Amino acid sequence: MTTETPAWTRDNDGWLVRVKVGGRIQEVRCATESQARYMAAVLALNPPPVSRLRH
Repeated sequence: MTTETPAWTRDNDGWLVRVKVGGRIQEVRCATESQARYMAAVLALNPPPVSRLRH
């Protein structure tokens, strides 16, 4: 699975972090920019575990 670089944007309710992981987009809302940067780093550095299912 691949992890793309997270992006954080400012909106009316705070900060929104988006990252595409394995074809799915995960979103996290944060109150401050520093929280958004931290969550972006966590999501980028910790990709989901490899599936143990075999085809």
